[in-house]
Amino acid sequence: MFALVKADQVIKEIRGGPYTDEAGTQYPANIFSVWSVDELKDIGIYSVIEENTNIDEKVESLTGGYTYTINENNVTKTFSKKDKDIDLIKEAKIKSINTTQNNILSPTDWYYIRKTDKGTAIPTDIQNYRDAVRTAGDKMITDVTAVTDKAGFQALYPIWDKDGNNTGGTVDMWPDPKDYNL
Repeated sequence: MFALVKADQVIKEIRGGPYTDEAGTQYPANIFSVWSVDELKDIGIYSVIEENTNIDEKVESLTGGYTYTINENNVTKTFSKKDKDIDLIKEAKIKSINTTQNNILSPTDWYYIRKTDKGTAIPTDIQNYRDAVRTAGDKMITDVTAVTDKAGFQALYPIWDKDGNNTGGTVDMWPDPKDYNL
């Protein structure tokens, strides 16, 4: 992508294809691939570099706006972002935690039906795993509920070091069935 620059302002973006300037001069589409940077600059055309906004989709959204920075040989296009409403984020995360917890517990629900119907004891490993899942879910909900801002919410998530160890939060860190012989 390219930008037409005049008087230190981006006039428009050019997406390739033939180009006709304000004076009516027509240029073939290949000028964007065969002309040098200086040749393009001579007619006011700069390549556009879209800057990575490093958006954290859990807590931020793109606004649809952007800014341009005109550099010596190119134009940087930076997209604008804004923080999402923390209360809506928390509400959605709590709902997600509850749904995940239910999905994790669901495959072992039949043990409780069997116990009710036949009086068959629930295996200890199953009970311990289900208890651990509930404890983890309850902690996640408590932690999410206590958050008051974006940084606090971001801190709830795991951060993995080079050795694969979690040095961050515990949200979405559910017990592993293998640890319960399942």
